Amino acid sequence: MKTKNLTAKDVATLLQIPLAKVQRWIQQGQIPCRFKGRACYFKKSEIMEWAKEHGFRVEVKPKQAPPVESETFSLSSGIEKGGVFFDLEGSEVSEIIANAVARMVFPASVNKKQIYERLLDREKIASTGIGKGVAIPHPRRPIDLGHKSPIIPVFFLSRPADFHSIDKKPVFVLFFIFSPSTQIHLKMLSKLSYLLREGDFLLRLKNCHSETGVLSLIAESEKMLDNIP
Repeated sequence: MKTKNLTAKDVATLLQIPLAKVQRWIQQGQIPCRFKGRACYFKKSEIMEWAKEHGFRVEVKPKQAPPVESETFSLSSGIEKGGVFFDLEGSEVSEIIANAVARMVFPASVNKKQIYERLLDREKIASTGIGKGVAIPHPRRPIDLGHKSPIIPVFFLSRPADFHSIDKKPVFVLFFIFSPSTQIHLKMLSKLSYLLREGDFLLRLKNCHSETGVLSLIAESEKMLDNIP
């Protein structure tokens, strides 16, 4: 692939110096440049070598990946990746989270201890119990789980437990959210929070006793949500 030539302005930006200084160096023949007619241009490789020899610290920014469209991801696909689990044991928040993480399925390279610690750190700041018997544990910052899409494991507790929720009601279900970016996390959180506001959805969720039932409910409800203008 052919490397794009640089202008004097590009060089000034690269070296973080005034454009006038670059222009002066050109006139004095102190910087490697080339001419095509009356136009002056620079080869990036030559400028990088010259900058190194003259003590300039040039930071080359890595190419940024194109932004991920969070709209292409859904709650149902995230839950399908994360799995639906029943009869989660535990009476204390730390115990519940530890037992849940132990049952989660991740690539072998993922450090489950680190995940547990990150989730617990978030709970120490404020409970993720949002009320109505639901908690949405998540790390403060994205964790690389080897996926470009969100992973949302769902756990139903064997017995409702105190999660220090804002309405003091015991929690019966947990939606863990692991997203590759803050943008996607907020999108998933927004969708889930909207669904959980509906009393009928919560009642139907409580009556789900299989992974298929949960996935069907989420997919059906999310489809209705997406059709809202």
